[in-house]
Amino acid sequence: MFSIKSVPKVWKDSAMFSSAIFAVIATFMGVAGISLDNIISNQKWWIRLLVILAMYAFLLVILRAILNLTIKNGITIKIRGISVSIKQGNIFDASGWKVIPFNEYFDTTVNDKIISSTSLNGIFIKNYVKDLKKLRDTIMSANENDSDLKKYKKDNRFAYPLGRIITFEDYMLLAFSHFNQQNIASISKSEYVCCLLTMWKEIRRTYANKPVFLPLIGSGITSFVDISEKSNLNLLKCMLYTLWESSEYINQPITILLTKEVMQEINIYEMKGVI
Repeated sequence: MFSIKSVPKVWKDSAMFSSAIFAVIATFMGVAGISLDNIISNQKWWIRLLVILAMYAFLLVILRAILNLTIKNGITIKIRGISVSIKQGNIFDASGWKVIPFNEYFDTTVNDKIISSTSLNGIFIKNYVKDLKKLRDTIMSANENDSDLKKYKKDNRFAYPLGRIITFEDYMLLAFSHFNQQNIASISKSEYVCCLLTMWKEIRRTYANKPVFLPLIGSGITSFVDISEKSNLNLLKCMLYTLWESSEYINQPITILLTKEVMQEINIYEMKGVI
């Protein structure tokens, strides 16, 4: 069944603005003593109605196009006073903290078995880590930091709770997914939400008053064990919802950077009505 809630926000706002413009025009015409008969005379009532509807539809489409143009370079919304921008971009070009998702073991071997060379953390390790030993040492000694999320033994290896962040240079390395013996990264829907809530807490702990840039967490090759097909739109909404629910205050801009493909797939204007 059709519901007004199913109408995209961009169309709702276009209709609202169109109605407001029509109301202003009607008020002006009333003050000026101009009636519709002065404009469309000697026509049947239904022709006049069709003309009005056509004018409204034309204005609606024009405003829809204008609103789309306003989001061409992204949008910025406020979540509990925190400035959150959503736009297309390459996270490695960002100036500030860059969040890079890893698995729970913080593996660093890029061999297209453990870590894919085309994944975000694969690209990070291959192209942006100059000293791999320094990265591994930072990960191994991370328990000395102030986080309550300590490493623990799992399958004879050290693992970290999901959501844990380890800082390395200007990167925030995030324990995001489980990793099984078949080298498959996975997470459940409830774990995803809990991971994001913990992530915002960890960002608050480590950001040191610098801007934070994130990819669309979960949009890569990590599979959801209880979701047959994940939606990038829902992932983005969940990131925003969990920031709002976390009650963590971050006194610097947060930017979520989307790939060109994701940017074309979803209408980020809809994010204006999420929180």
